[in-house]
Amino acid sequence: MAARDDSVIRGSLITCLIFLVLSLALNFILWSWGSGQAGAQAKVKDSLNNAQNGLRDAQTRNDNLMKMLGGEQMTQDNFDSFKSMNSGDPKFDTIAQQFYTDMQVYGQDVGIQDKHYGKLADYFTDIIRDRNAQYSTARDEASKIRAQAETDVNAARAAQQKAETERENLAKQLDDERVQFAAAREDMVTQMERAKDSKLKSELALQEAQRKSNANQTLLNNKIANLETTIDAQRLQINRLRGSGSFERVQGEVRFVLKDGNIVSINLGSADALRRGVTFGVIDRDQTSRLQDAKVKASIQVTRVLGPHLAEARVIAQPEISSPIIEGDAVYSPFWAPGRTVQIALAGPIDLDGDDRPDNEQLEGMIKAAGAVIADAGENSGRIDPSVRFLVVGEAPKLGPSDNGKAAAVVEALGRAKERANQAGVTIIPAWKLEAFLKSIDDTLTTPLGSAARAEDFQPRSSDSAVRRRPVDLPSIFTDQQERVQRNKEIGDIVRPQ
Repeated sequence: MAARDDSVIRGSLITCLIFLVLSLALNFILWSWGSGQAGAQAKVKDSLNNAQNGLRDAQTRNDNLMKMLGGEQMTQDNFDSFKSMNSGDPKFDTIAQQFYTDMQVYGQDVGIQDKHYGKLADYFTDIIRDRNAQYSTARDEASKIRAQAETDVNAARAAQQKAETERENLAKQLDDERVQFAAAREDMVTQMERAKDSKLKSELALQEAQRKSNANQTLLNNKIANLETTIDAQRLQINRLRGSGSFERVQGEVRFVLKDGNIVSINLGSADALRRGVTFGVIDRDQTSRLQDAKVKASIQVTRVLGPHLAEARVIAQPEISSPIIEGDAVYSPFWAPGRTVQIALAGPIDLDGDDRPDNEQLEGMIKAAGAVIADAGENSGRIDPSVRFLVVGEAPKLGPSDNGKAAAVVEALGRAKERANQAGVTIIPAWKLEAFLKSIDDTLTTPLGSAARAEDFQPRSSDSAVRRRPVDLPSIFTDQQERVQRNKEIGDIVRPQ
């Protein structure tokens, strides 16, 4: 019984093994068949994709061909892409590049929509038609040129014939001129001989004229010497008259008094070469007959030039209550001249501060700050020009037994400078007086009023209105006495640089 069960088990196991082997074989067969079907399907799919890509490339080439032929609109980017076409089809790429080259035949005025083979025939036709028209025009022009050339040739031949006739006439005229030249040459030789005789006579006459001229020159030199003596005498007389002060004149007058007497306007302006910063003294119009004795009632400084003969000035030194500034009062400054720069000459070493050292450089700076210029009064300057306003001299050094000649030379140079100034009529003033004139050179110019003034520097100005009466309704600035009141003749003396 047990043996039978074992055989059954073995038979079952063998049967199972057989079914397992058959199942494995069947699965292998089915797997092989499926794998083959999948590979076939992949190949079919690849073939389909390749076909589709080829169809798209063919469609793209077809579109580009249509654009080349003008069947479709083309953009500038499409046209530029033909220059370096790389579609994978060498033949088509060659056609596209040739198309880009062919389209260069169009000019710049042809739009991108007309650059294709369809318009090329019309374009060439128009060009040929234009060339034919140009050729026809050129042919007509050539015919005209040939006709004109024939006319010009005929005219040239006629001119040539005329020229030959004129040449023959000129040859005959030349022969006649040669005969006349020979005769004229003989006459000229005769005239030259006569000219030599005339020259000899002229030389004798010239020598006689020179002798008479020398005699006349001697007489003229004597007359010149007499005239120079007369001029020197008259110069001395003129200098005496200048020193008397009778030539002094004011330069302008007050036109209006504004702002309680703090601002005034004067009748001087741009036409008189007036500038800002010039300081004037104000003088009562009744005291202008002799300025060196007149009282300076106030000082004013120009702040604005308003017109050719109008300027505004501020009062820098107030008048006294009893003598206010009114319209018609005169203005005067010896350091300003209409239309020119005042010149001042310095002679010798000038000591201003008493330290026995010259202060010429400091004084020159003050003079230049006042608007004047320095005139050379040295030994090499010659005679001082009459345009110089002042000759400023310092104190001469004292001479003693121990002098080594330097002090004597200084004294001698000062004497010569004074002599030249007297000859030119230039006013001589000491250094301390000029220093008083120029006490302030920053905000205002302090200048004096006295005998140093000259009429040459200032043109007289006549008043165009009657004498005005003094006002009775004075501003408060004149009824209430204040500080900064004009006390002396020094213009702007109380004002100091700010």
